[in-house]
Amino acid sequence: MAQDVRNIIVGAAAVYVTSNAGDSRLTGGDFPTPVSGTAYGTTVTADSSWREVGLTTGGVELSYEPNYGEVTVDQLLDAARLFKQSQRVTVKTTLTEGTLENMNLVFGQKATQLTQANSLTTLNLTGGALGEAPAERSLIFIGQAPYKFGSRTYDSTKSKERVYVARRVIQMETVAHALKRDGATEFPVNFRCLQDTTITDGSDYGYILDRVYA
Repeated sequence: MAQDVRNIIVGAAAVYVTSNAGDSRLTGGDFPTPVSGTAYGTTVTADSSWREVGLTTGGVELSYEPNYGEVTVDQLLDAARLFKQSQRVTVKTTLTEGTLENMNLVFGQKATQLTQANSLTTLNLTGGALGEAPAERSLIFIGQAPYKFGSRTYDSTKSKERVYVARRVIQMETVAHALKRDGATEFPVNFRCLQDTTITDGSDYGYILDRVYA
């Protein structure tokens, strides 16, 4: 492929999570369908199942971590064969809007732990129970797309975006935040992505779209 500096991606991503009460991840193909001529963020925002987490710091990091075992034999100095024995997919970011919705998200609790009555909003912190499954959500983040899509190229005036969809995510890492005189209160969050075993088309973790919408 010829070199093209327009394929260098620069720019922050917008992050959305499911926000329905309880265990709010979506199943199967129940994700917002891209609409021609419309930015995907507009489509997601119009769906009441989703909310934008707001401003972030340090970008969004997608990590794919395969782990391979190896077979060694007497006749070779190096491994004769490698085989995948596990893998881990994570999404990391830092939330900078100090809302109780975001705090509940980084604590990995269900949306039902957050209640509102008149002018009082309460986030209940629960200890849970032994063997209790963590709250699962679905995650979408939208950023800039490269200029080229395979062998296809588009006019530089076209609006393009890259959409990342994670079917099942769980926040299960230690988190901490500080109230500081000279800095924002930030919530670092590390989502562990899991497979949706009901999906049979190869996108059981999720999928990534490059699209031109206008």
